[in-house]
Amino acid sequence: MSLYRKHRPQKFNEVISQNHVIQTLSGALNSGQIGHAYIFAGPRGTGKTTMARILAKAVNCLNMKDSEPCDECDICKQIMSGNFLDLIEIDAASNRGIDEIRDLKEKIRFAPNVGKYKVYIIDEVHMLTREAFNALLKTLEEPPSHAIFILATTEVHKIPLTILSRCQRFDFRKIDSSDTLEELKRIAKKEKIKVEDDTLKKIVVLSEGSLRDALSFLDQVSAFSGGSDIDSGLLENILGYSNQDSLINILSLIKKKDTRGVIGFVNKLVGEGVDLDNFLKNLIRFIRQILLIKVDKDILAKELIDEKKLTEVASLFSIGDLVKLAEVLNEVNRSSKLSFIPQLHFELAIIKFLESEVVPKTDAAREPTPIKDVVIDKKEFDEAIKINPAQTDNTKSQEGFNLDEFLRKVKDSNMSVAMALKGADLSLCGETLSIHVGSQFYFDRLDDSKSRKILKEAAHKYFGKEVELEITKSERKKEESEKRNIVAEALSVFGGEIIEE
Repeated sequence: MSLYRKHRPQKFNEVISQNHVIQTLSGALNSGQIGHAYIFAGPRGTGKTTMARILAKAVNCLNMKDSEPCDECDICKQIMSGNFLDLIEIDAASNRGIDEIRDLKEKIRFAPNVGKYKVYIIDEVHMLTREAFNALLKTLEEPPSHAIFILATTEVHKIPLTILSRCQRFDFRKIDSSDTLEELKRIAKKEKIKVEDDTLKKIVVLSEGSLRDALSFLDQVSAFSGGSDIDSGLLENILGYSNQDSLINILSLIKKKDTRGVIGFVNKLVGEGVDLDNFLKNLIRFIRQILLIKVDKDILAKELIDEKKLTEVASLFSIGDLVKLAEVLNEVNRSSKLSFIPQLHFELAIIKFLESEVVPKTDAAREPTPIKDVVIDKKEFDEAIKINPAQTDNTKSQEGFNLDEFLRKVKDSNMSVAMALKGADLSLCGETLSIHVGSQFYFDRLDDSKSRKILKEAAHKYFGKEVELEITKSERKKEESEKRNIVAEALSVFGGEIIEE
């Protein structure tokens, strides 16, 4: 039997981190004011189904004392063994149709077989169809006195308001990290599992507030260890836990703007068989921990994270850069599941982040230098703000060239070339298509035989004729753009004065 089933709580006082729910239910049991319908809502692995079973046991127990079931009477024993006829558990994920609810409505009219109440636990109730909810609604409006409904869900927002309004709602919280750690220690000791406290802390972090997940992880690595000591290396091999050195290494490469190094690092991970999805999640989690170092160390302490190891890394990045990097990686986490080459999204996102001039700096280095007087030459200013029509609107040139439409033609042939082309300036002069890029990386990507062939074919489809290609790395464009930005920002922020010579 798995650890989370073997050590499932059997009484209210054994459930951890849900005291607000226990206190209310205990009060109702002691006063005899038991509701006919409850909704237990909250994240996975927080004790919703466990609490429902304990409540079912308590309302039917023959010797209940202080709201706790005795676990000794025949009814308690039947419920614990899964043989109690008046406890009906329905998995709405598998039985979500109207026929199942109609069958429930037919049987609920009959009196309990043994106990005082018939208790219906509907797990993942949000999975029911609209018709099934409508059928359930009538039963909840006029339930027989011997019936109690407990609806458990991880997505309470999907339940119709008409159902919610007829139930007492209890919101379950994620299990506190310290409570999870103590429970893991207790169970590990009882099961004679040899595991270091530091390894247990890492399991707690991986479980993300789910005690069931934490016990499943411990069960998994324990079975693999064969009775030997469980260490962090085993977590890395079995659960995909990324060691801190790997996470620090990739962040160091990003800090140095070493695009080639980052791509090489990612490919090395893939070559070693590392699950990139797990690594990405660990990296996002690690960035969040670094953010907490800067924002609120108290939260970090509650999550059992050693801040000493993170402080040095945190000093290299500003909050703004960490936020932008986390947003980029979160987007990768969503989109990579749809790609047959998951690492491509990771690589493109990092390249985009580095090439967008988002250079990680220390918070101190980002402090602006005070400027008292700004005097700008008018001729210099006029020259700086002269912008080529193709630069003013990057989708058009003098000849009505639409970049978005052209990019679609390129994208149909090769997504990577289209991505490299996106930040470029394009213009058609006679029979020559000029492409100006401001990055050596994109220049190298476009200026090879394969990419040129793709671009020429796309141009032929777009213009209806053969064109020549001229691909250049336009440092001047980059300098002029920076110059315009500096002048405009100076005028806007510091109120500088433009004078004529």
